[in-house]
Amino acid sequence: MAGIVLDSSVVIALLTPFDKHHTAARKAVTEIEERLVISTITLTEVLVRPAKISLKACNEMAEEIRKHFGEPIALSSEIAVVATHIRASTGLRTPDAIISATASTIKATLWTCDAALAKAHKGARLIA
Repeated sequence: MAGIVLDSSVVIALLTPFDKHHTAARKAVTEIEERLVISTITLTEVLVRPAKISLKACNEMAEEIRKHFGEPIALSSEIAVVATHIRASTGLRTPDAIISATASTIKATLWTCDAALAKAHKGARLIA
């Protein structure tokens, strides 16, 4: 499949003008032509803030995200096993390990604003 898997931190930065990584994330996205995709974990993490507002706001944001990135890559058994190995060997939190495993499994580049995740995932691009 390839392309670029965006970590939650990048998607949140893209959607939040006052985020400290907003400008860098927007610049990075406009400079590429590769397909941008997200994990279901990213969708879950990004929807927390709108869910605190209302179910309607959450659903609207989910639809907007799908318009930009397509249907998220679901957590499969294969991704779960890879994530387990990543978590065991790096100490990453489970959501970050799953996002890293998603990128590895579909042979995509991982973009993140999280320095620890970028360091743990070989070939990741740190957006800062």
